Amino acid sequence: MAILGGKQNAVGLDIGKSSIVGVELEGRPPAIAIRAFHERLLPEGVVFEGEVVDPDALGVEMKGFLHDSKMKGAVHIGVGNQKVIVRHIDVPEMGEEELRGAIEFQAQDYIPIPVDEAVLDFQVVSRYTDDEGVAKQQVLLVAAQRDMVRKFMDAARKAGLKIAGIDVSAFALIRALSTPVSFVDQGGQPTQTLGVVNISSSVSTLVVARDGVPKFTRIIDFAYDDFVGLLLEKQGIPLEDAEALCQRVGLAGLLAPDTETYNPVTIQEVNQSLTGVAEKLADEIRRSLDYYQTQDYAAYVDQLLLSGRGALVRNLDSHLSESLNMHVGLGNPLLKLAENRSGIPDEVLAAMAPRLAVAVGLALDEVE
Repeated sequence: MAILGGKQNAVGLDIGKSSIVGVELEGRPPAIAIRAFHERLLPEGVVFEGEVVDPDALGVEMKGFLHDSKMKGAVHIGVGNQKVIVRHIDVPEMGEEELRGAIEFQAQDYIPIPVDEAVLDFQVVSRYTDDEGVAKQQVLLVAAQRDMVRKFMDAARKAGLKIAGIDVSAFALIRALSTPVSFVDQGGQPTQTLGVVNISSSVSTLVVARDGVPKFTRIIDFAYDDFVGLLLEKQGIPLEDAEALCQRVGLAGLLAPDTETYNPVTIQEVNQSLTGVAEKLADEIRRSLDYYQTQDYAAYVDQLLLSGRGALVRNLDSHLSESLNMHVGLGNPLLKLAENRSGIPDEVLAAMAPRLAVAVGLALDEVE
Protein backbone atom coordinates (compact mmCIF):
# COMPACT_ATOMS: atom_id res chain seq x y z
CA MET A 1 0.00 0.00 0.00
CA ALA A 2 1.32 3.43 -0.90
CA ILE A 3 1.26 5.81 2.06
CA LEU A 4 1.62 9.55 1.53
CA GLY A 5 1.05 12.25 4.09
CA GLY A 6 -1.43 15.09 4.05
CA LYS A 7 -4.74 15.13 2.25
CA GLN A 8 -3.55 14.45 -1.28
CA ASN A 9 -6.29 13.17 -3.55
CA ALA A 10 -5.82 9.94 -5.46
CA VAL A 11 -6.35 9.32 -9.16
CA GLY A 12 -6.83 5.80 -10.52
CA LEU A 13 -6.33 5.24 -14.26
CA ASP A 14 -7.64 2.09 -15.92
CA ILE A 15 -5.98 2.10 -19.35
CA GLY A 16 -7.50 -0.33 -21.84
CA LYS A 17 -7.69 -0.94 -25.54
CA SER A 18 -10.60 1.40 -26.18
CA SER A 19 -10.33 4.08 -23.50
CA ILE A 20 -8.78 5.55 -20.37
CA VAL A 21 -11.21 5.41 -17.46
CA GLY A 22 -10.20 7.52 -14.48
CA VAL A 23 -11.60 8.50 -11.10
CA GLU A 24 -10.36 10.93 -8.48
CA LEU A 25 -11.08 10.16 -4.84
CA GLU A 26 -10.69 12.43 -1.85
CA GLY A 27 -10.99 12.07 1.91
CA ARG A 28 -10.18 9.21 4.22
CA PRO A 29 -12.25 6.27 5.49
CA PRO A 30 -15.07 6.22 6.30
CA ALA A 31 -15.68 9.44 4.37
CA ILE A 32 -14.12 8.75 0.97
CA ALA A 33 -15.79 10.67 -1.85
CA ILE A 34 -15.55 10.53 -5.61
CA ARG A 35 -14.55 13.99 -6.79
CA ALA A 36 -14.30 13.32 -10.53
CA PHE A 37 -14.86 10.74 -13.24
CA HIS A 38 -13.72 10.97 -16.84
CA GLU A 39 -13.32 8.68 -19.83
CA ARG A 40 -11.29 9.35 -22.95
CA LEU A 41 -11.58 7.11 -25.99
CA LEU A 42 -8.31 5.81 -27.41
CA PRO A 43 -7.43 5.41 -31.08
CA GLU A 44 -6.97 1.89 -32.42
CA GLY A 45 -3.48 0.49 -31.98
CA VAL A 46 -2.36 2.40 -28.89
CA VAL A 47 -3.06 -0.36 -26.33
CA PHE A 48 -3.69 -4.03 -27.08
CA GLU A 49 -4.40 -6.92 -24.71
CA GLY A 50 -3.44 -4.81 -21.73
CA GLU A 51 -0.05 -3.76 -23.13
CA VAL A 52 1.12 -0.41 -24.46
CA VAL A 53 1.84 -0.65 -28.19
CA ASP A 54 2.63 3.03 -28.84
CA PRO A 55 3.98 4.90 -25.75
CA ASP A 56 4.22 8.20 -27.65
CA ALA A 57 0.57 8.07 -28.70
CA LEU A 58 -0.54 7.00 -25.23
CA GLY A 59 1.43 9.88 -23.71
CA VAL A 60 -0.49 12.32 -25.90
CA GLU A 61 -3.80 10.73 -24.94
CA MET A 62 -2.96 10.71 -21.20
CA LYS A 63 -2.03 14.39 -21.37
CA GLY A 64 -5.34 15.12 -23.08
CA PHE A 65 -7.18 13.06 -20.47
CA LEU A 66 -5.73 15.05 -17.58
CA HIS A 67 -6.34 18.36 -19.32
CA ASP A 68 -10.00 17.55 -19.98
CA SER A 69 -10.68 15.89 -16.63
CA LYS A 70 -8.91 18.50 -14.46
CA MET A 71 -7.97 15.67 -12.10
CA LYS A 72 -5.25 16.30 -9.54
CA GLY A 73 -3.64 13.95 -7.09
CA ALA A 74 -1.37 10.94 -6.76
CA VAL A 75 -1.75 8.91 -9.98
CA HIS A 76 -2.00 5.11 -9.84
CA ILE A 77 -2.02 2.95 -12.98
CA GLY A 78 -3.24 -0.63 -13.23
CA VAL A 79 -1.60 -3.39 -15.29
CA GLY A 80 -3.20 -6.69 -16.18
CA ASN A 81 -1.95 -8.90 -18.99
CA GLN A 82 -0.07 -12.09 -19.76
CA LYS A 83 3.20 -10.44 -18.66
CA VAL A 84 2.08 -10.08 -15.05
CA ILE A 85 2.62 -13.22 -12.97
CA VAL A 86 1.13 -13.82 -9.53
CA ARG A 87 2.23 -16.76 -7.40
CA HIS A 88 1.69 -17.96 -3.84
CA ILE A 89 4.76 -19.44 -2.20
CA ASP A 90 5.34 -20.86 1.27
CA VAL A 91 8.60 -20.09 3.07
CA PRO A 92 9.91 -20.38 6.64
CA GLU A 93 9.14 -17.37 8.81
CA MET A 94 11.90 -14.75 8.67
CA GLY A 95 12.45 -10.99 8.80
CA GLU A 96 11.47 -8.74 5.89
CA GLU A 97 15.02 -8.09 4.63
CA GLU A 98 15.95 -11.75 4.84
CA LEU A 99 12.70 -12.65 3.12
CA ARG A 100 13.35 -10.19 0.31
CA GLY A 101 16.77 -11.69 -0.30
CA ALA A 102 15.39 -15.23 -0.25
CA ILE A 103 12.62 -14.37 -2.72
CA GLU A 104 14.98 -12.60 -5.11
CA PHE A 105 17.30 -15.62 -4.97
CA GLN A 106 14.53 -18.18 -5.52
CA ALA A 107 12.15 -16.20 -7.74
CA GLN A 108 13.27 -17.90 -10.94
CA ASP A 109 11.88 -21.18 -9.58
CA TYR A 110 8.38 -19.67 -9.55
CA ILE A 111 8.09 -17.36 -12.55
CA PRO A 112 8.54 -17.91 -16.32
CA ILE A 113 10.13 -14.46 -16.78
CA PRO A 114 13.93 -14.14 -16.46
CA VAL A 115 14.51 -12.44 -13.11
CA ASP A 116 16.77 -9.78 -14.62
CA GLU A 117 13.91 -8.81 -16.96
CA ALA A 118 11.25 -8.61 -14.23
CA VAL A 119 10.03 -6.18 -11.60
CA LEU A 120 9.40 -8.13 -8.39
CA ASP A 121 7.25 -7.36 -5.38
CA PHE A 122 5.80 -9.44 -2.57
CA GLN A 123 3.53 -9.33 0.45
CA VAL A 124 3.11 -11.72 3.36
CA VAL A 125 -0.57 -12.72 3.42
CA SER A 126 -0.65 -15.28 6.24
CA ARG A 127 1.44 -17.04 8.88
CA TYR A 128 0.94 -20.57 10.12
CA THR A 129 2.65 -23.60 11.67
CA ASP A 130 3.01 -26.69 9.51
CA ASP A 131 2.46 -30.32 10.55
CA GLU A 132 6.05 -30.55 11.80
CA GLY A 133 5.72 -27.49 14.00
CA VAL A 134 7.74 -25.21 11.72
CA ALA A 135 6.60 -21.56 11.61
CA LYS A 136 5.91 -20.56 8.01
CA GLN A 137 4.41 -17.74 6.03
CA GLN A 138 2.52 -17.61 2.77
CA VAL A 139 3.83 -14.93 0.45
CA LEU A 140 2.09 -13.35 -2.53
CA LEU A 141 4.76 -12.91 -5.19
CA VAL A 142 4.20 -10.58 -8.15
CA ALA A 143 6.48 -10.41 -11.18
CA ALA A 144 5.92 -8.09 -14.13
CA GLN A 145 8.01 -7.90 -17.28
CA ARG A 146 10.17 -4.81 -16.91
CA ASP A 147 9.82 -3.70 -20.54
CA MET A 148 6.02 -3.86 -20.34
CA VAL A 149 6.00 -1.68 -17.21
CA ARG A 150 8.56 0.70 -18.73
CA LYS A 151 6.22 1.48 -21.64
CA PHE A 152 3.53 2.65 -19.21
CA MET A 153 6.11 4.77 -17.42
CA ASP A 154 7.40 6.22 -20.72
CA ALA A 155 3.87 7.22 -21.72
CA ALA A 156 3.32 8.83 -18.31
CA ARG A 157 6.54 10.84 -18.59
CA LYS A 158 5.57 12.06 -22.05
CA ALA A 159 2.28 13.24 -20.55
CA GLY A 160 4.11 15.09 -17.78
CA LEU A 161 2.74 12.72 -15.15
CA LYS A 162 4.43 11.59 -11.98
CA ILE A 163 3.22 8.09 -11.20
CA ALA A 164 2.72 7.38 -7.50
CA GLY A 165 2.21 3.67 -8.05
CA ILE A 166 1.62 0.85 -10.51
CA ASP A 167 -0.55 -1.97 -9.23
CA VAL A 168 -1.93 -5.24 -10.56
CA SER A 169 -5.45 -4.62 -11.85
CA ALA A 170 -6.65 -7.85 -10.24
CA PHE A 171 -5.64 -6.55 -6.81
CA ALA A 172 -7.45 -3.27 -7.48
CA LEU A 173 -10.61 -5.23 -8.28
CA ILE A 174 -10.54 -7.01 -4.94
CA ARG A 175 -9.83 -3.76 -3.12
CA ALA A 176 -12.85 -2.15 -4.79
CA LEU A 177 -15.34 -5.02 -4.59
CA SER A 178 -14.56 -7.26 -1.62
CA THR A 179 -16.40 -7.01 1.67
CA PRO A 180 -14.23 -5.35 4.33
CA VAL A 181 -12.76 -7.82 6.82
CA SER A 182 -13.02 -6.89 10.48
CA PHE A 183 -9.74 -6.31 12.29
CA VAL A 184 -11.39 -7.54 15.49
CA ASP A 185 -11.63 -11.27 16.03
CA GLN A 186 -15.29 -11.84 16.73
CA GLY A 187 -14.90 -15.56 17.21
CA GLY A 188 -15.13 -17.94 14.29
CA GLN A 189 -16.42 -15.63 11.59
CA PRO A 190 -17.01 -17.58 8.38
CA THR A 191 -14.52 -16.88 5.61
CA GLN A 192 -15.73 -15.36 2.37
CA THR A 193 -14.35 -16.40 -1.00
CA LEU A 194 -15.13 -13.99 -3.80
CA GLY A 195 -14.49 -14.31 -7.51
CA VAL A 196 -14.37 -11.31 -9.84
CA VAL A 197 -14.32 -11.38 -13.63
CA ASN A 198 -13.32 -8.08 -15.22
CA ILE A 199 -14.35 -8.07 -18.89
CA SER A 200 -12.49 -5.35 -20.79
CA SER A 201 -12.41 -4.58 -24.49
CA SER A 202 -9.47 -6.84 -25.28
CA VAL A 203 -8.75 -9.08 -22.29
CA SER A 204 -10.54 -10.40 -19.24
CA THR A 205 -9.18 -11.16 -15.79
CA LEU A 206 -10.47 -13.59 -13.19
CA VAL A 207 -9.32 -13.15 -9.60
CA VAL A 208 -10.35 -15.13 -6.53
CA ALA A 209 -9.86 -13.68 -3.04
CA ARG A 210 -10.47 -15.09 0.40
CA ASP A 211 -11.32 -12.52 3.06
CA GLY A 212 -9.99 -9.81 0.76
CA VAL A 213 -6.64 -11.54 0.08
CA PRO A 214 -6.01 -12.50 -3.58
CA LYS A 215 -5.50 -16.25 -3.89
CA PHE A 216 -5.68 -16.86 -7.63
CA THR A 217 -5.55 -14.79 -10.81
CA ARG A 218 -5.83 -15.76 -14.45
CA ILE A 219 -6.07 -13.91 -17.76
CA ILE A 220 -9.06 -15.28 -19.66
CA ASP A 221 -9.13 -15.56 -23.43
CA PHE A 222 -12.29 -13.48 -23.78
CA ALA A 223 -13.21 -9.83 -24.26
CA TYR A 224 -16.18 -7.48 -24.43
CA ASP A 225 -15.29 -7.09 -28.10
CA ASP A 226 -16.38 -10.71 -28.61
CA PHE A 227 -19.96 -9.58 -28.01
CA VAL A 228 -19.70 -6.39 -30.04
CA GLY A 229 -17.74 -7.97 -32.89
CA LEU A 230 -20.35 -10.63 -33.51
CA LEU A 231 -23.11 -8.03 -33.78
CA LEU A 232 -20.99 -5.92 -36.11
CA GLU A 233 -20.59 -8.97 -38.34
CA LYS A 234 -24.19 -10.24 -38.23
CA GLN A 235 -26.11 -6.97 -38.09
CA GLY A 236 -23.86 -4.87 -40.33
CA ILE A 237 -24.19 -1.81 -38.08
CA PRO A 238 -21.85 0.89 -36.71
CA LEU A 239 -19.87 0.24 -33.52
CA GLU A 240 -21.99 2.52 -31.34
CA ASP A 241 -25.17 0.74 -32.46
CA ALA A 242 -23.68 -2.67 -31.67
CA GLU A 243 -22.72 -1.49 -28.18
CA ALA A 244 -26.22 -0.12 -27.67
CA LEU A 245 -27.71 -3.50 -28.62
CA CYS A 246 -25.46 -5.22 -26.06
CA GLN A 247 -26.61 -2.93 -23.30
CA ARG A 248 -30.26 -2.38 -24.20
CA VAL A 249 -31.15 -5.83 -25.59
CA GLY A 250 -28.38 -8.21 -24.60
CA LEU A 251 -29.34 -11.71 -23.53
CA ALA A 252 -32.78 -13.06 -22.71
CA GLY A 253 -33.34 -12.81 -18.98
CA LEU A 254 -34.79 -10.95 -16.03
CA LEU A 255 -34.33 -7.45 -17.46
CA ALA A 256 -36.68 -6.79 -20.35
CA PRO A 257 -35.17 -5.48 -23.60
CA ASP A 258 -35.83 -1.99 -24.97
CA THR A 259 -38.95 -2.79 -26.97
CA GLU A 260 -39.62 0.86 -27.78
CA THR A 261 -36.45 1.07 -29.87
CA TYR A 262 -36.03 -2.47 -31.20
CA ASN A 263 -38.52 -4.76 -32.93
CA PRO A 264 -39.12 -8.39 -31.84
CA VAL A 265 -37.14 -9.85 -34.75
CA THR A 266 -34.03 -7.83 -33.90
CA ILE A 267 -34.37 -8.68 -30.21
CA GLN A 268 -34.60 -12.40 -30.93
CA GLU A 269 -31.60 -12.32 -33.29
CA VAL A 270 -29.47 -10.42 -30.76
CA ASN A 271 -30.50 -12.73 -27.91
CA GLN A 272 -29.55 -15.81 -29.91
CA SER A 273 -26.25 -14.37 -31.17
CA LEU A 274 -25.07 -13.19 -27.77
CA THR A 275 -26.07 -16.44 -26.04
CA GLY A 276 -23.37 -18.31 -27.94
CA VAL A 277 -20.76 -15.71 -26.95
CA ALA A 278 -21.88 -15.82 -23.31
CA GLU A 279 -21.48 -19.60 -23.27
CA LYS A 280 -17.89 -19.21 -24.46
CA LEU A 281 -17.27 -16.93 -21.47
CA ALA A 282 -19.00 -19.37 -19.13
CA ASP A 283 -16.73 -22.18 -20.37
CA GLU A 284 -13.61 -20.06 -19.77
CA ILE A 285 -14.74 -19.15 -16.25
CA ARG A 286 -15.64 -22.76 -15.48
CA ARG A 287 -12.24 -24.03 -16.60
CA SER A 288 -10.45 -21.39 -14.58
CA LEU A 289 -12.43 -22.10 -11.42
CA ASP A 290 -11.95 -25.84 -11.88
CA TYR A 291 -8.20 -25.28 -12.07
CA TYR A 292 -8.31 -23.06 -8.99
CA GLN A 293 -10.08 -25.81 -7.07
CA THR A 294 -7.12 -28.14 -7.67
CA GLN A 295 -4.83 -25.85 -5.64
CA ASP A 296 -4.00 -26.77 -2.05
CA TYR A 297 -5.19 -23.39 -0.77
CA ALA A 298 -8.48 -23.41 -2.73
CA ALA A 299 -11.85 -22.73 -1.12
CA TYR A 300 -15.35 -22.83 -2.54
CA VAL A 301 -16.18 -19.58 -4.34
CA ASP A 302 -19.28 -18.15 -2.66
CA GLN A 303 -20.11 -15.60 -5.33
CA LEU A 304 -18.87 -14.17 -8.61
CA LEU A 305 -19.02 -10.48 -9.50
CA LEU A 306 -18.70 -9.00 -12.99
CA SER A 307 -16.96 -5.73 -13.79
CA GLY A 308 -15.60 -3.90 -16.81
CA ARG A 309 -17.39 -2.97 -20.04
CA GLY A 310 -18.65 -6.51 -20.55
CA ALA A 311 -20.52 -6.48 -17.25
CA LEU A 312 -22.99 -4.05 -18.83
CA VAL A 313 -24.21 -6.60 -21.41
CA ARG A 314 -27.85 -6.91 -20.37
CA ASN A 315 -28.64 -10.07 -18.38
CA LEU A 316 -25.11 -11.44 -18.65
CA ASP A 317 -25.00 -11.83 -14.86
CA SER A 318 -28.20 -13.87 -14.65
CA HIS A 319 -27.22 -15.96 -17.69
CA LEU A 320 -23.87 -16.86 -16.12
CA SER A 321 -25.53 -17.54 -12.79
CA GLU A 322 -27.69 -20.19 -14.41
CA SER A 323 -24.91 -21.59 -16.58
CA LEU A 324 -22.36 -21.82 -13.75
CA ASN A 325 -24.90 -22.77 -11.07
CA MET A 326 -23.66 -20.10 -8.68
CA HIS A 327 -24.56 -16.58 -7.63
CA VAL A 328 -23.32 -14.04 -10.19
CA GLY A 329 -23.89 -10.32 -9.73
CA LEU A 330 -22.61 -6.95 -10.89
CA GLY A 331 -19.70 -5.44 -9.00
CA ASN A 332 -20.38 -2.02 -7.50
CA PRO A 333 -17.27 -0.17 -6.29
CA LEU A 334 -19.40 2.83 -5.33
CA LEU A 335 -20.37 0.92 -2.18
CA LYS A 336 -16.86 1.68 -0.88
CA LEU A 337 -17.52 5.42 -1.20
CA ALA A 338 -19.50 7.68 1.11
CA GLU A 339 -20.31 10.61 -1.15
CA ASN A 340 -20.56 11.72 -4.77
CA ARG A 341 -18.91 15.12 -5.31
CA SER A 342 -18.25 14.62 -9.01
CA GLY A 343 -21.18 16.64 -10.33
CA ILE A 344 -22.35 13.56 -12.22
CA PRO A 345 -25.88 12.48 -11.20
CA ASP A 346 -25.97 9.50 -8.84
CA GLU A 347 -28.07 7.44 -11.24
CA VAL A 348 -25.57 7.97 -14.08
CA LEU A 349 -22.65 6.86 -11.92
CA ALA A 350 -24.65 3.87 -10.66
CA ALA A 351 -25.41 2.76 -14.23
CA MET A 352 -21.70 2.66 -15.12
CA ALA A 353 -20.46 1.42 -11.72
CA PRO A 354 -19.04 -1.97 -12.86
CA ARG A 355 -16.81 -0.15 -15.35
CA LEU A 356 -15.25 1.91 -12.55
CA ALA A 357 -14.04 -1.02 -10.46
CA VAL A 358 -10.37 -1.05 -11.49
CA ALA A 359 -9.99 2.74 -11.38
CA VAL A 360 -11.66 3.02 -7.97
CA GLY A 361 -9.59 0.14 -6.59
CA LEU A 362 -6.38 1.78 -7.76
CA ALA A 363 -7.27 5.08 -6.11
CA LEU A 364 -8.37 3.34 -2.90
CA ASP A 365 -4.81 2.08 -2.41
CA GLU A 366 -3.80 5.69 -1.78
CA VAL A 367 -6.66 6.92 0.40
CA GLU A 368 -7.33 3.88 2.59
